[in-house]
Amino acid sequence: MSSSSPHPDLVKVTELFLVPSSFLVAALGTADTNLHRAAVSLLGLVTNIFWIISVRDAYRSLTVEGAKPEDIPVRTRILSWLPLTFCVGWTLSLIVHLLLWNKPLTKY
Repeated sequence: MSSSSPHPDLVKVTELFLVPSSFLVAALGTADTNLHRAAVSLLGLVTNIFWIISVRDAYRSLTVEGAKPEDIPVRTRILSWLPLTFCVGWTLSLIVHLLLWNKPLTKY
């Protein structure tokens, strides 16, 4: 059992945002126009900006509780950088699909 803490748990914050981000990646793959893909990418980018803010807050609460940054486990530090990976991907996707907004998708 875990003790209830007033500070957000980094793992819980990651779980909270990773699921919708995964659904948005699936929605990106099923979008039928580049403009629709750009809209999904924008929604993914906004979601991940909220994720970054939440993760930074959770990570900061770990260091406020007295843990030095070098005492925090590597897996926790990796979790704190995960939203930036998604944010870069969503930004690139948004740019590419906005540039291609008037071109039809090719069917293979």
